[in-house]
Amino acid sequence: MKNFFLILFIGFLFTACSEKDKACNGICSEEYRTIVVYVKNSQGEPVILDSFKVVDLTTGRDITLPLNDYTNDYQRERGIYPIFSDKYAREYKEQQTQIKFSGFIDGHEVVSETYKVAADCCHVIHLSGDLELVIQE
Repeated sequence: MKNFFLILFIGFLFTACSEKDKACNGICSEEYRTIVVYVKNSQGEPVILDSFKVVDLTTGRDITLPLNDYTNDYQRERGIYPIFSDKYAREYKEQQTQIKFSGFIDGHEVVSETYKVAADCCHVIHLSGDLELVIQE
């Protein structure tokens, strides 16, 4: 009888996992990943944007990551702007999408770039698009 339950349990384990589950073994690192762009001028100096926006081009949804006061100052002074993070890893799990980053100064768009991004089981991934953007003055 004990063998019967053991065989039944093992059989259940093999049928309970889909192919997607087998590829995603659930073992993830504890790091939190954020894909960022670096915006510079033609002299290589960081550009401080007044604002920026990130839109998922597939859905039209604004997915701009909010910055708190500390990270806002730190990142803006260095020309670093987040475009996609592990905040979206579950929502975009095993999917790819295109997003558009737009940067603004005095209400005018001064830079934009389209990116292809994805998420695996645990983290977001940058697939294409230039992560170092240069604004010609």
